[in-house]
Amino acid sequence: MKNVLSLLFGLALCSANGIAGEYFLVQKQWEGIDREYLIFLPEQYKANENKLFPVVFGLHGYTGTASGFEKETTKGMNLFAEQEGIVLVYPQGSHFNSIHQGEPWFISSWNDVVTNADQKPSNPRKCLLDRDEYPRPPECREFNFCAWTSCYDDLGFLKSILLDVSANYRVDEKRRYMVGMSNGGAMSYRFSCLYPDLLSASAIVGSTVPISNSCSRETKLPLLIIYGSADSTTPADGSPSIDGFVYEPASVLFDSWAKNMNCNDTAIKSNLKHSEDRGINCTVRRECELAGKEVQVCEIPGGGHYWPGQNESVGFCSEPVQNDVVNSSSACDKHYESINWGNEMIWDFLKKHRKG
Repeated sequence: MKNVLSLLFGLALCSANGIAGEYFLVQKQWEGIDREYLIFLPEQYKANENKLFPVVFGLHGYTGTASGFEKETTKGMNLFAEQEGIVLVYPQGSHFNSIHQGEPWFISSWNDVVTNADQKPSNPRKCLLDRDEYPRPPECREFNFCAWTSCYDDLGFLKSILLDVSANYRVDEKRRYMVGMSNGGAMSYRFSCLYPDLLSASAIVGSTVPISNSCSRETKLPLLIIYGSADSTTPADGSPSIDGFVYEPASVLFDSWAKNMNCNDTAIKSNLKHSEDRGINCTVRRECELAGKEVQVCEIPGGGHYWPGQNESVGFCSEPVQNDVVNSSSACDKHYESINWGNEMIWDFLKKHRKG
């Protein structure tokens, strides 16, 4: 019954936004608890019963929601997917309610494993001694000084969703992509590192991993890294964040991934869509071990901790499609009627890459 009501809410929401596609919630048991994700099927999906569609998995950030990521973080990714004929999947991170700094908080996050891992004596510290302390998720039996994310098996959860969607919907397994913002980007990065054969390309925004925790595995998966030069939440230069955590510089993520792909050492300017007209500095390394693959990094001068095309950190809200499962997050109150150029830029990178 819950899924039926969520489907009706979703259909009503799409209609209200002038989008003809279907938008609904799916619940799934994982590690003994109810987990959920949202699916958007563009109108083309219903009209072309024999066609396979590309699918993008989008991951929200810390304290965000699946519907908030769609509605506000990306400025309406469904609107863009309706135009391009893309199936979208928005997994929801595990969540709980807490009191933080005297205020009620809705806490959601992704466990990328390395964030909560014990500090290695040989590595630089992942956080400062005066770092901000965040609420401990109830499932975490152990929680070290620098930990702040969920302790559930989110890598397994995402893999299970990906396989479920591939089995139950007409998606092209040669065109499966993953994107994420902030903590969701770190999760996308780790998933891409561990399961590159399940994806065709990935993109991370305003995101990195704890210092000295770059992926060290060989890979053939193209990756796009986007960051704002003025982002103080996850600084791209390796300096401590505003809340006292230390992350891998964007340049290290870029070079280490290119090394893992056995790409040419020479980095050249990229002409990714909208990069030049928006003053974005994009660099690419190509001529990798597998022809046609690449890794790109894009710096948005003066940009903060937000999605390209957005100008504020938002998405900490929920839409009616999630009312049955997220009842303590504020309602989304921002409305965007035009397609966000940031979604176009990211798709320009992703769509070039297919599994051979």
